[in-house]
Amino acid sequence: MQNDPLKPGYDFNAHLVAGLTPISKGNDLDFVIDRPNGMKGFIINLTVKGQGTVFHGDESFTVNEGDLLLFPTGVPHYYHRSEEAEDWYHRWIYFRPRAYWINRLKWENCINGVFITKGVHIDDQEKLELLFKQIEELSKQDEPYSDELTLNLLEQLLIRCKMNQPNLIKKRVDPRITEVLNYMAKHLNEDFSNEKLAELVCLSPSRLGHLFRDEVGMTITQWRDDQRISRAKQLLVTSNYSINQISRLIGYSDPLYFSRVFKNKAGLSPKLYREKVM
Repeated sequence: MQNDPLKPGYDFNAHLVAGLTPISKGNDLDFVIDRPNGMKGFIINLTVKGQGTVFHGDESFTVNEGDLLLFPTGVPHYYHRSEEAEDWYHRWIYFRPRAYWINRLKWENCINGVFITKGVHIDDQEKLELLFKQIEELSKQDEPYSDELTLNLLEQLLIRCKMNQPNLIKKRVDPRITEVLNYMAKHLNEDFSNEKLAELVCLSPSRLGHLFRDEVGMTITQWRDDQRISRAKQLLVTSNYSINQISRLIGYSDPLYFSRVFKNKAGLSPKLYREKVM
């Protein structure tokens, strides 16, 4: 298996991977990235030097220093160094988003499913590049809370990208739903009932359920399980914890139930998932 995310054949099964791709004419990174089926997660990309070309033929467009790209799940990838440029350096982050980020992942301009923001102001560009660097550094550390800190920085990055969409109609998530999402994210390994969550925001369980689905696009249980399984995938890849230990760490007291939920979400058992990606 390819262990370098900059080279073909790398399996992006981790929760988050980040890096800098320094392409110069004729070097070993000077090739076309062609993923016709896209990826399971999102990729955000900031050009920091030179020029790149996205797509080909009449659909192609170029990106220059200060331009942002966002490739959603399943959108075809086709990009490379522009033939008119000697270099194309771009920082990138591959990630599986938290469910409540949905409105931050829709930008104003979209070309063939790829969101693009041209010409970010130099001051904002510097702030964005710093966040890209910090996320890359933290994502490679194996220390307590490094995962949470990485996701917090990524959320800041996405918010700053959203702030660079001046003409986009912004739909604010209901603050009660935001409070519930934040609570669940902080207590993901705990048991909490819909009644408890409803009590937090002074709603009936039925009203909360309907409002949550309208705002987030899934049920509370689906969101919780998605987040738990995303965390389980990360632990399976980055730790030596047993499957039973991981089950308890993410909030499932019954390892068999955890395995059933995992297989339903990931398409294979936790054991096979670990063997496949390790």
